[in-house]
Amino acid sequence: MHCGTETEDQQRLRFMVELEFVQCLANPNYLNFLAQRGYFKDQAFVNYLKYLLYWKEPDYARYLKHMLRIGRES
Repeated sequence: MHCGTETEDQQRLRFMVELEFVQCLANPNYLNFLAQRGYFKDQAFVNYLKYLLYWKEPDYARYLKHMLRIGRES
């Protein structure tokens, strides 16, 4: 996760924005929207997605809601 000279309020805001974006990525329609507009060909965007992989860690994943569980029973 990003560290540096962010204030606590800035860290909290970034956390909430990234949380919302990661949850949007669970929506197939949103992924299609991004693909149709070429976002996945933009290396900066791909790098940002790689950065967001920290959301897979249990300390962060516990905040994720409404994630699709394809092929799994709820």
